[in-house]
Amino acid sequence: MKPKDHEEQLRQFFNNNTLDDQMRLKKYVREHPTNKMAWYLLGREYDSLGKRGKALYCYGQAGEIYEAFENQTITVSLESQEALEQLDRRGKRKRWLSRARLAVLLAMIVFGIAYLPAFAPAPEPETQTALPALPKDVSLEQVQQTKVYYIAGAKTKERVGAALQEMLIKERINSYAILASGKLTEDGKWISWLQPPDILLSVEGKQDAAQQQIQYHDAESCQCVPTEDSKPKSIYQSWMGQREQEVVLRSAIDAYRRMNGKLPENLQALNQPHPQNILPGVTPFMEQLYEQDKAQLTDTVTPQGSPSASGTPTTVPPSQGSGSSGNGQEASASGLQKPLKDPLRIIVDKTNHRLALVSGTIIVRSYPVGLGADRTPEGTFEIAEKVRNPNGKSNGDFGSRGMGLSNPLYAIHGTNKPNSIGKDESLGCVRMLKEDIEELFDMAPIGTPVTIGKGLLPSEIKRGEPVFTLPLTSNETNPGKVYKWLD
Repeated sequence: MKPKDHEEQLRQFFNNNTLDDQMRLKKYVREHPTNKMAWYLLGREYDSLGKRGKALYCYGQAGEIYEAFENQTITVSLESQEALEQLDRRGKRKRWLSRARLAVLLAMIVFGIAYLPAFAPAPEPETQTALPALPKDVSLEQVQQTKVYYIAGAKTKERVGAALQEMLIKERINSYAILASGKLTEDGKWISWLQPPDILLSVEGKQDAAQQQIQYHDAESCQCVPTEDSKPKSIYQSWMGQREQEVVLRSAIDAYRRMNGKLPENLQALNQPHPQNILPGVTPFMEQLYEQDKAQLTDTVTPQGSPSASGTPTTVPPSQGSGSSGNGQEASASGLQKPLKDPLRIIVDKTNHRLALVSGTIIVRSYPVGLGADRTPEGTFEIAEKVRNPNGKSNGDFGSRGMGLSNPLYAIHGTNKPNSIGKDESLGCVRMLKEDIEELFDMAPIGTPVTIGKGLLPSEIKRGEPVFTLPLTSNETNPGKVYKWLD
């Protein structure tokens, strides 16, 4: 069959306009008896031919897929069960013969190896990579094409079914897709990015809609026996690393546009010498991403509430259950969310001495900080300047990094008094430990909104492992200036 647009093909399947003969689907079901999408489509074909008994049997095999699209449960009669029992027997016999042939082949191989002379295999060269090991049948390119979605609210069977339907109908899944349930923070208002989510299901995308493989990995959300989830977990871990680089790049492009009224002409515009050093540099993956998906990267949404030097208060995102993405964007009707889609923001909580880097309702990083009680102003600001070694050395009063706010008296910076972290001993600035400020410095571009208030964040501390770093390709020092932040 000639390949068709994925969305249109699905719609045609569901409208019973695509198949003139159900033989192709019957053959596919025999060869892939666990493919619930194929069972559902075959049932729709039988329904269109008036063969209700056979259709009900197929719907029973489709299980959660049928319930997701038809919004009702399925009951299969004994007559319907018998109508296609022969089809099952044929498929089982074919699978038994295939396994028998494979067993004979393996026995022959083992017998041959037993009589081969012994040898020591050459050791494989050691390699270093920033991404976790992937399954043998998964490439980094496939990880880059993978689509990951979070489901808002509780992972009920109904919500998972609705989210799956939206994934299959509205989203173009040509490679691989994962539906996950993010873990909430202790206060129940945020999703913790660095805490592994529950992998609910995965979809192997195909041009032919009937060949899509849907695997459920969470018993609670599907009320079924889940399949093993090592593959989607490995893909998700590698996808996380790529997604962090993407959101940093996306945030830098968005900040450049807000500051200059236009998009950057190239990536070099983002890492100019101080004071135009929006980012220290970019990784090879960022360069590749920019060349491949420039239009998508520039399709950013500036968070609600424009930062101001006067310190006007801002609204903090509501809990996950509300369906808001945290910047005024609502989740889809099914609760489907794309994690780390929103530009990065910084939130400082004076109550529990925490600073968080967030995207929408997701906390990407969370660090302990030192503050100055009432001397630390509340409100909304932005990162106006980024400088390395603001005292001319890495162990001065302001540490190795300084991020000046739009109110020039205050900054987020390092400190040579690490014992002050978690206390109110500063004159108003936000103090951070050396490794924390250096990671935040690389992730948060100039122009990042900063909100300071009380009761905004949970108390968990979440640091990157490994630490997020960018290559330094510009001069970020400013030796001609003596900084007089209020420490």
